[in-house]
Amino acid sequence: MSKADYYETHAAEFVAATVAADMSALRHRFLSALPPSQTGSVRILDAGSGSGRDARAFREAGFAVSAFDASAAMVTATRAYAGVPTRRMRFEDFDWEHRFEGIWACASLLHVARQDLLPAIARLARHLVPGGVLYLSFKSGTQTRIKDGRRFTDITSDDLAQVLNDCGDLGPPDIWETRDCRPDRGAEIWVNALVKRR
Repeated sequence: MSKADYYETHAAEFVAATVAADMSALRHRFLSALPPSQTGSVRILDAGSGSGRDARAFREAGFAVSAFDASAAMVTATRAYAGVPTRRMRFEDFDWEHRFEGIWACASLLHVARQDLLPAIARLARHLVPGGVLYLSFKSGTQTRIKDGRRFTDITSDDLAQVLNDCGDLGPPDIWETRDCRPDRGAEIWVNALVKRR
């Protein structure tokens, strides 16, 4: 089973498990760092949008939101729940016709292979306006794991700092750890990062 197949066959289960997760503190930290728009509305891209939980919150807060996901089922879920334009696309193939003030990659880049992380992050960074903000999060660890056909690339705070420092378009990252907010996952640690384009 491929990663995309998992989300096609477990879409309802995945949405139910994630759509109500309280990510408000992380979203607030991200939104507080965004630069003002020079062209009108502040534009946010939800990169790997899943259920559409965060895309909806950003839209309801008044931002101009677009989204993408590698799974057709998650694209459908985001369109239905968030009501924002959503494309089917992989990080490895990412490209967009304009830049964003913010790109939100919450628990999504963790499906990218370790050796492909730097190129994927660099592609995202090139689509930020100067001073634009990228948020990303990974499960803390050192392994590459396969679970239910999905690859998970775990990373430590130090290793993530190195990857981000190697991306020349980005400034010094702000990295911190949090516990999973889902009631049954409280022992899991996440590595979060905010980083601005130079």
